[in-house]
Amino acid sequence: MAPASSPGLRMRSRYTRSDPKGLFPRLTGLPELPHNRLGAFWRPIIDMTDSDLASSRLRMIRPVASWLADPASAEPLWFARINVAGLRHQVIRHSGLNAYDCQEPKDLAEELRTPEWETLVRAIDGFEDLDYYVRTIVLFQLAQLSYCELGVRLAGDVEPDGDPVRDRYVYQVARLHARLPGSRPLALRLFERLATSSKDSLLALLSCFQGISHAIRKEDDLDLACRFERYGHAITGLPGDWHTYLVKSRFHRALALLRLNERRFGEMRDELETALDLHERLRPEVSGEIDTMVANENRRILLESQINAAIRARGDESATQVRALCEEIIGLDPYCVLVRLAVGDGHAAIGDHAEAARWFERAGELGTGAGAIGWFRAGQCHDFLGDRGAAVNAYGRCLELDATAVEPREYLTTGRRPGDPA
Repeated sequence: MAPASSPGLRMRSRYTRSDPKGLFPRLTGLPELPHNRLGAFWRPIIDMTDSDLASSRLRMIRPVASWLADPASAEPLWFARINVAGLRHQVIRHSGLNAYDCQEPKDLAEELRTPEWETLVRAIDGFEDLDYYVRTIVLFQLAQLSYCELGVRLAGDVEPDGDPVRDRYVYQVARLHARLPGSRPLALRLFERLATSSKDSLLALLSCFQGISHAIRKEDDLDLACRFERYGHAITGLPGDWHTYLVKSRFHRALALLRLNERRFGEMRDELETALDLHERLRPEVSGEIDTMVANENRRILLESQINAAIRARGDESATQVRALCEEIIGLDPYCVLVRLAVGDGHAAIGDHAEAARWFERAGELGTGAGAIGWFRAGQCHDFLGDRGAAVNAYGRCLELDATAVEPREYLTTGRRPGDPA
């Protein structure tokens, strides 16, 4: 079998599943939470306890939990990213912490509940009696814990009505719907209503950002994305604080994604530069722990966008520049499985397959479906380099995380590489 560096061979980003839902094996016999390897990296999503080895997205669980415990101290929710539905279930299965697996927070055994978990359960039980702002916090926390279906069920049918606080609640409901495949059209309808009717100009622009992103990534609907772009350009009356720079940065980042999919690569880079410039303009006004977390999250996502741009539409970025982007993003969020995948992708894009394999394996070591993808990409890198033993190990580790992975199973049984003709 010739090394895959031969002409015509390309890396595939994802494997095919024999079952679209995947199958994440349930491990047993592993150490309990205080001594569990994966538990150290995923602790916030397991029991809402903070960990300095968790990703930045998971570390946002702690402040939101404190706001639920004391709503009077709560701050506006500016965090951008929420977890995919079912992520906690994957973590539990791969870490062997099976006692923590529960369909809903109330199903967790009382002896395993932290004070933060108890507070969340009480808020869910009394959801209908909460004001809309606290309901928004509850839904965001459920999304962080990947209980998106429960959040949608609690919220029920919602429509914006022009009240800024309630409209922000509707926005959060729409974000949960966007995480559930069958609910994405409803999410896009709610985002469109908010984009065109909200009296909160920042919320309207945020809805345009969400609309563009989900219309492209999930629905492949460029016409709808362009409609959200027109709505965004028509919004006026934005306030004069750093949150405007933040939201405008997100909006132009979404426009960069749109231009990429329209194959207007020069304009894509212009939009990305605008998003980066807006980010730099907000930085001098940021102070305090929470604002710093929000700003760092925005910078981290922009770095990921720059790496993706170099991968999908390579311009004049040098290998040195791509490596610098990879170094900065891993410095911001070293324990995030998605960041490690992005760094691996960046190194693969410049032909450094050995370094790419190292980062893909580091992603795989964090488990979950994303980790399975990491091992899959690592296997291809090792095959490209002619190291069949390392490729077999990587593909086997992929199957240990997702037993439905088709191409890794075929490689192990027949030696056929991903993408080779059957």
